[in-house]
Amino acid sequence: ALPDPAPRPLAPGAAPSLVGTVGWGAADAPYRLPVSGTVVTGLGEVSAAGISARGLTLAPAPGAAVIAPAGGRVAYAAPFRDFGAIVILDHGDGWTTLITGLAALDVRRGDRVRQSAPIGRAGGDAPRITVELRRRGRPIDMIPLLG
Repeated sequence: ALPDPAPRPLAPGAAPSLVGTVGWGAADAPYRLPVSGTVVTGLGEVSAAGISARGLTLAPAPGAAVIAPAGGRVAYAAPFRDFGAIVILDHGDGWTTLITGLAALDVRRGDRVRQSAPIGRAGGDAPRITVELRRRGRPIDMIPLLG
């Protein structure tokens, strides 16, 4: 058996379609930011260390509620290294979301969540929540999908 071919790149200005892949209707926003806040780092921005960002980093208010950007199954929910508590959501069909920087978790591995369901809280004096949307392991620009 041969491996699947690599996905073709999107045409300039095109957004990947998540409609129908996990049961969202065409009238619903397929993706939402997990928390309100100021954008600190954007997708593709290069840090002082030379690392390219694979998602968005937001600066919310301390204690802000963090929600599921899209529905799915919680594949992971626990502290991880220096990233604080993280949540990985599996949306199906190769779509996943990684959210880092949580101070408290409201979900456990195996839970099913709907879009906008609470998954945790931001913490600390200057919290940073990072969100990465991926398709088959590749970072995807979520901006065209936001409602």
